[in-house]
Formats: sequence, C-alpha cells, structure tokens
Amino acid sequence: MKTLKSVFSKTIVLSMTTALLITGCSKTSTDSPTTTTKATASAAASEAPKQVTLKFVTFGSGKQADSQEVWDEFNKKLATLLPNTKVEFEPIVNTAYADKWKLMAAAAEPIDIAWTGYVLDYPGEVNKGSYLELDALVDKFAPDLKKEIPAWVLDRARVNGKLYAIPNYQQAVDNRPTLRVPKEFIDKGYIDPKLAQETFYKYGPVSKESLAVIENYLEKLKQNNQLRKGFSTANLPGMQHHNMLTAPFKLAGDLKDPKSLKVVNIYETEQEQLFIKTMTDWYAKGYIRKDILSMQNQRQDEGKSDGNIAWFHTMVGSIEDQSKIDSTRYGFPVQVIPMEEKYVISNLSDSTNLAIPRTSKNPERAMQLLNLLDSQKGKDLYNLLVWGIEGKHYKKISDTKIETIGYSGQGTPDAKYGQWNWASGNTANSFETQANPENFTKIWQDTNAGATISPLLGYKPNLDPIKTELAQIQAVVKEYAGSGATQILETGAVPDSDAKYKEFIDKMKKAGSDKITAELQKQVDEFLKTKK
Repeated sequence: MKTLKSVFSKTIVLSMTTALLITGCSKTSTDSPTTTTKATASAAASEAPKQVTLKFVTFGSGKQADSQEVWDEFNKKLATLLPNTKVEFEPIVNTAYADKWKLMAAAAEPIDIAWTGYVLDYPGEVNKGSYLELDALVDKFAPDLKKEIPAWVLDRARVNGKLYAIPNYQQAVDNRPTLRVPKEFIDKGYIDPKLAQETFYKYGPVSKESLAVIENYLEKLKQNNQLRKGFSTANLPGMQHHNMLTAPFKLAGDLKDPKSLKVVNIYETEQEQLFIKTMTDWYAKGYIRKDILSMQNQRQDEGKSDGNIAWFHTMVGSIEDQSKIDSTRYGFPVQVIPMEEKYVISNLSDSTNLAIPRTSKNPERAMQLLNLLDSQKGKDLYNLLVWGIEGKHYKKISDTKIETIGYSGQGTPDAKYGQWNWASGNTANSFETQANPENFTKIWQDTNAGATISPLLGYKPNLDPIKTELAQIQAVVKEYAGSGATQILETGAVPDSDAKYKEFIDKMKKAGSDKITAELQKQVDEFLKTKK
C-alpha cells in the first residue's frame, strides 16, 4: 500500500507539474500569435505601396463626352493590377500639344507620364532635362515591357546612349513610296504595273529608267485626251529620304555598310537635279497643269475621279490591301504600284513615345504603369484606355477585332470616346478595327522583322553648333523649294529652272550648307564608332 500510495502521490505531483507546464506553455502560446499578428500587420503596412495618383498627359483627340466614365473604369481595373494607384488624365488635342507642353514645362507642373514625339523636339527636350533617364527604372520595374518590346525599339528613343522614353511599339518602318493610278487606265493598257514595279525596284524611284516608264504612261493619256488634271509632282522626292538627320540633310549610302554612309544635302543630289529637269520637261509637254504655282494645295486633286491621273503616296503591308483601302477611300478603283522593294527602319526614332517627366513625384509607380500599357499583362487595361467600353464605344467582332462606334480609324474630338492606340502604348496588344486590313498586327510585325535596320538607330544630331546656319538654310529652302503641300522648283513650272537651281544651291552654300554637312558627318562618324 505504501508503495502504491507513494506511486499515486508521485503521479499526482507529476500530473500537477505537467499541468502547470502545459498552462505555462498555453499562456505563452496565447500571447505569441497576438504579438506576431501585430508585427506582421505592421510589416505588411510598411511594405504595402502607398496610395498615389499619377498625372498622365495624353496626346490625341482630347477630352470627349464619355472620357470621365472610361477613366473611372480604367482606375477600377488598375486597382486590381497595380494596387493603391489611381490615374488622373489630362488629355490634350494633338494640334494644341506643343504649345500646351511648353506652358507645362515652364511652370514645372508635376506630371508622372507624358506623351512626347513628332510635334516636339524630342532630343531638345531631353537636353533641357525635361525627362528622366529610364534605364534603371525599366530594369527594376518593367520586366514585362523589356521582354516583349524588341531592344531596337527602345534604342529609337535613346539620346547619347541613354533611354529617356518608351516608344509606342507599332509599325516602325519608313513607308514605301508608291505610284497611284486609276485602275481603268491599267485595264486600257496605258501602263503595265508589273513592268513598272520591276523597273522601280531595279533602278529606284527617281532614275531615268523609272521616270521613262511614267512618261510613257503620260504620253498615252495625252494621245487619248485623258490627262484630266494632269500629273501630281508632289511627294516623290520626300518619300525616299530615309535617314533624314535634319531637313534638308540626310544620310546616303548602303545601310548595311556603315563605311559607305555620307551626309548629303538632298537638294544637291543627282536624283534631285534629275527630278527637277524631268518635271520642267513634263510641264512644257502639258503633263502638269499650268496653274500649279498658284495653287495653295498642289495635292488637292489627288484621289479624285476627275483629278490627277497619277500621284505618289506611301504604303505599308500588301499591294492588294493598300489598293483596296485606297479604292474604298477614293470611291473608284485605284491601283498601287510600289517603287521600293525593301522596307527600312531608319533613325526617324522619336515619332511617338511615353516619357516620365523630371517633375514626376512617383517615377517608380509611373514605370509600373508603363509596364502594363506595354505588355500582355495590361492588354485589357490598354484597350480600355484606347477604345473605351464594349457595347457603348465599340462592338466586338472577334477576340482581336472591333467595330468602333461614331468614327473609323482613330477617335475624333466629337466622338463619345476613342483615343489613338499608337500614342498610348504597345499597339501589338491593340484591337484591330474596321479601318484595318485583315491580320494588320501580324502584317506590321512581319514587316518590322524583315526590314533593314539603320545602324544610326539611337543617334540624335546635336544641332547647337549649326543652329544659325540651319535657320538660314530653312529660309532659302522656303524661297526656292517651297514647303508643305506647295512646291516651287519641283513643279517644273519655274522659268529657266537650270539658272534658278544654280542660284538656289549657291545661296545654300553661302548660308552654311557645307558647314552643316561637315558637322553632321563628324557626329555620325563618332556615333558609328560606339556601335562597334
């Protein structure tokens, strides 16, 4: 009994001791989750992104009737992709953008994302310090963008080797020059499009052989009293100026052989002299209307059934698609005849981009938003921003195609909603619309992939050393060559064009054209050394 009692007593004591230990452990366990929860909550709060509102200045059709409704939907969707982030949009219509940007920059307005491109002097804005350098931000906050957009696209927005904007990825080739003619004249045998195309490809758009093909066509029209408003001289010389550095100076040579690249004044080239001589001859023969110099818009009769019997424009994609598009646009059958075989991606590199201004309060978050607008991850967000709300601003035709409501092509100021996809992000993620040919996205992506890429991609000329000479040159060019849709020497209508041409070149040389050529050549040579 004693032994049993002793054992029992010891068992009780052990049980009590165990109970106390368990109780103690229980107390510690009860306190620990509370402490841990508080610590975890505190850590989470410190790691959670702060609530920010990004100011986004857009370029295009401006504020529209349903803009605020779309922006509200945009911010709802954005909250699921980029928490604690809201966007305040400031849309500026394209025609007012340059002046508005100057005012914003002068006032140092806080802006987180802003469009920049062809209506601004992009390299000049970079040199003034308007935009932040983006390489480090892209590496850290935009992995999807960097993976999905080809490196050469980003190179187009580099200045002195550094990235200051994200190009809106799109069809990036220089458009090919083409001859447009009414199809009825092809059916009558006045011009053979296949033979014409072969000649253009072999000898180039401006050559004796190519111009002879066009003249043969014009002769047949004259013989049959079908010249109508005549031949439109506008646009051909300008369309073939790949690698324009700053008008009128471009890079000539074989893009695949950097050593052959030379800076030239386009008005001093053999092609320009040939073109002026030929147009002078055609004007005398009656192929060009006699009142062309008095016309404020010398292109006004292009694409009219009773207008020009031949004119020049550019194209991208297939000949068949472009011919269909033009025929629909003009209201009568038109045949497009391409004049260059290969597409070129030249150094026209700053036409449409999104930048983070130096006044941004939230550059990291801004880059995260750009990552969305430029990648598959934010595809739906991007299409919402561009095209608006399904059923209200567009009808869904398929997973990739829509029909816009109230406009065709790109949004207009009087449309309920519709922005410009090429000014808003990566157009590879954009819906195609009724204005696009079938498989348009694949067409331009394949075109980009097969194009010749200029070795000057990323080069931006420094015009400061020659700005005085350039201003003087522009004045001379306007006097002798004209501007915009009004040309002078190239119309062929100038009496004694040989003497006028010589006078033109002499005045440009006195204004400093040789100095400009030498300075730009020096810069090009230095840039090409960095590419080795």
